[in-house]
Amino acid sequence: MKVTLLGTGAPLAPERAAMGIHLEAPGCEPLLLDTCGGFEVFRQLERFGLDPSRLRDVVLSHRHGDHIGGMMPLFIASRELHCYGPGDALDATRELLQLTYPHLLDTPGRQLHYHPVATGQQYAIAGFEITFFEVVHRVPTYALRVAHGGTVLAYSADSLPCEALVACARNADLFLCDALCEAGEHSDGAHQLMHPTAPEAAEMAAAAGARELALVHLARYADPRAMREQARKVFGGPVTIPDDGEVLEI
Repeated sequence: MKVTLLGTGAPLAPERAAMGIHLEAPGCEPLLLDTCGGFEVFRQLERFGLDPSRLRDVVLSHRHGDHIGGMMPLFIASRELHCYGPGDALDATRELLQLTYPHLLDTPGRQLHYHPVATGQQYAIAGFEITFFEVVHRVPTYALRVAHGGTVLAYSADSLPCEALVACARNADLFLCDALCEAGEHSDGAHQLMHPTAPEAAEMAAAAGARELALVHLARYADPRAMREQARKVFGGPVTIPDDGEVLEI
């Protein structure tokens, strides 16, 4: 499984796009997990050598704008899209498109299909097997467990530490986990926004028995070096903090 990080930042992070993950695997169609915060999703796809015209399937973890905003350019550019996620996120996407590009909704031949998913259920999407776990955030949010060919990617989306997130990452080859910042002066703020700190993400990775941990969704005030050091004290496996455009092979 080839995992390309289109965006690895929280909103307002000046050097990172918002969260977007592009997946490829033999026998599968390209799959997008979250869509960055807006039109930068197209720039990131082109920048990293990925063909936007091949995208037909998108999974949304929740309705926050830094995760669904890229549905606007994807909708403009695509003749047909299949969008999966919590009903709440799909409703927000419908409203976003209705408010911004209503004239495109009635364009002949243009199709946008919405597929609500349920927590605890597994779905075949673009050739991958995806299981959804409801986690703890400010709006209904699902973490994603993506399996293909004996390998497993777990993606936390946004969530406070919780048992569902540990279950999602159980024995995963790679755990992409939300970690807003290092533990310290910003910890309370991270918790108020319902995000974990780096050592909390590492604790979940250790509890889950994940093989590798990558910390994503970094805030503009995060210190990646401190985050990595704190996480390595808790989690015994490899810890990375990928930049936009990095490719992780599992």
